[in-house]
Amino acid sequence: MELRIPDTLGLSFDSKTQTVSGEPKADGEFDLELLWAYQDVVGKSRGTCRLIANPDPRSLWKVLDPEQGLPYPKQHTDKKLIKGKGFNIAAASRRGRSHEHGGTFRDDDFSVSDDAAKGWSVLIVADGAGSAKSSREGSRLAVAAAGEDMRTHLSGEFGAEIAALLTTWESDPATQKTIGDKFYYFFQKAASLAIKAIEQEAQAKNAPPKDYSTTLLAAAVRRDGEQTFLATFWMGDGAIAAYGPRGKVRLMGTPDGGEFAGQTRFLDRAALQDKDFGNRIRIGKWQDISAVLLMTDGVSDPRFETDNGLADPAKWDALWDEIAPLLKDTEPDAKLLEWLHFWQPGHHDDRTIALLWEQPSSGAAKDETGSAA
Repeated sequence: MELRIPDTLGLSFDSKTQTVSGEPKADGEFDLELLWAYQDVVGKSRGTCRLIANPDPRSLWKVLDPEQGLPYPKQHTDKKLIKGKGFNIAAASRRGRSHEHGGTFRDDDFSVSDDAAKGWSVLIVADGAGSAKSSREGSRLAVAAAGEDMRTHLSGEFGAEIAALLTTWESDPATQKTIGDKFYYFFQKAASLAIKAIEQEAQAKNAPPKDYSTTLLAAAVRRDGEQTFLATFWMGDGAIAAYGPRGKVRLMGTPDGGEFAGQTRFLDRAALQDKDFGNRIRIGKWQDISAVLLMTDGVSDPRFETDNGLADPAKWDALWDEIAPLLKDTEPDAKLLEWLHFWQPGHHDDRTIALLWEQPSSGAAKDETGSAA
């Protein structure tokens, strides 16, 4: 059998092995001439063989900038690195391929900080609603307002009071409830100020607050030697987790989902008044944590896919196996930013991740001393 392939197509046919090899130089449909002969029959028969060459889906994605003069411009990428005592904090955020292709802005945002003198760190990520035209500003306003309020209180009397209470975490069973109650009002205040900032901007622009819809995931972290205290607030999809040691994860809540794919709960006044608001707040204290991670659904959806997947320690191990080598670099935030551009079919949203991780030590992991409450 012979197969006649135009030289310009970039393919070759091996008559001995009867195989076609190479990479097409163009996509489309091509009719190739096929010749074959039957035993004991003089002459050759002719026919055509249709070759269909599909382009690499990645090559079809465009990278377009938004139109000039649009309100609330935002950089397509952002990153930050904070080096602490015995731990580091890094955050990275980048515009998703769907936004690149459509020439729109990144809707995600984040805020991370560390107060070395007081011993408190703050990590926040937010995902502006894709259906809300000003959500990129909503996410920015939310992380800025909530972050400022959290930092102020943790650096003041509230933070000192919690630090004192933590000394009796193991010895006094009532301590965990007391701390949980205090963080209820702490996060309610921070969320309220985030909503207020959005409402004020909406009023100034004569627009409905829903135009600025955003999720909000926040964490207050206190490192005390090898122990880590974590208090979290979770509004919307995405994920917050305390990971480690290997094979163990403490998921700090449940993502909000809707009836249809892509739906979630956004930050608003009704959420603050919901009788289940307290379920959005979790606290825990451990001495075997490898990292505290927060991420928007642009990361959690392709890596975990379902709520059951999100609770699967094996999937967190796999994620950590990807991330951990990047954190050894001198610029882990830059490496995380590159990693966020990973390819997975069907998942092209903005991606943001913020994490606090323990610096490697020679000592073995210790047993857990506390649990989420």
